[in-house]
Amino acid sequence: MDIGIGLWCLQSTATSPRSFGQAYQDLISDAQLAEANGIHSLWLSEHHGYYDGYCPALMPAAGAALAATEDIQIGTGVLLLPLHEPQRVANAANLLNEQSPNRFHLGLGMGYRPIEFEIKQQNISQRLQLMNAGLDALKSQTQTPTWVGISSEKAAERAGRRGLGLFISGAFSKEVVNTLIQAHRAAWEKSDPSEDSPPPVGLLRNLWIVDSEKERRQALDWVRSSYLVYAGLGWGADNTGVDFVSQIETSMDEVEKSATVGSAEQIAEELDGYDVDLVVCRIGYDQPPRAALTEVIERIGRELTPLFDNPGGKQ
Repeated sequence: MDIGIGLWCLQSTATSPRSFGQAYQDLISDAQLAEANGIHSLWLSEHHGYYDGYCPALMPAAGAALAATEDIQIGTGVLLLPLHEPQRVANAANLLNEQSPNRFHLGLGMGYRPIEFEIKQQNISQRLQLMNAGLDALKSQTQTPTWVGISSEKAAERAGRRGLGLFISGAFSKEVVNTLIQAHRAAWEKSDPSEDSPPPVGLLRNLWIVDSEKERRQALDWVRSSYLVYAGLGWGADNTGVDFVSQIETSMDEVEKSATVGSAEQIAEELDGYDVDLVVCRIGYDQPPRAALTEVIERIGRELTPLFDNPGGKQ
């Protein structure tokens, strides 16, 4: 099992303001720090038209992180494919692979915010068709390792039929995660694959290494606050029809329950219960101070990664 970190969104939020230049410099510094501590990969996230400058262009950001490092792998977790021209995505991915061989991963998602489709002059009702067409086009145009961000069994099956990797949300319970993996694997097996091994599965996990109950509570508060910010992107906004007020506390409770917080040994024991190839530790929250973020990157590399002694496979 490989251990990565994410999600870097390059924001300047109301609770943690910074210049956008500083946000991108922090990305470079964090990628270099992660590489120095033996972490497998760093993953970026995309949105459009949000007040905090949430990264709208992942390929240039990924290219900057790749250029500033030598070994760490960089992935998009995820690029919103229906909002892009597949040929341009393929060209950019191929260029990054040429410049940094075997270090770039293309994670793709469908998107869910109406405003983003309006900005791009697309109809959100067509997002599934656009996603499927884009995936089919990319398969013939790039050899970049490709992962599909999903939130349903049908989406997992679509990725499995195409032989594409899976990138699973950090807020799901273990039961839901296992169901999605089973759907992905079954669809791949039914597709009469030419490959001997199934496509990889990546799992995003809200995670923090702590030494005390006080630190544990603080980390869980960071998880909750990060999802409150994230909820503003789609829950109760942009005419989604979701009742933000009545559902938000229940949603945050479920997010907190799904978090993996404890010692490196406790975290490794829990992660070992997942049949996945990659775990991306979601530590790119809005609230933690830079010093706390730096410390947990170092601890993931120094304490957690060595507990997985079979790179590229299970523990």
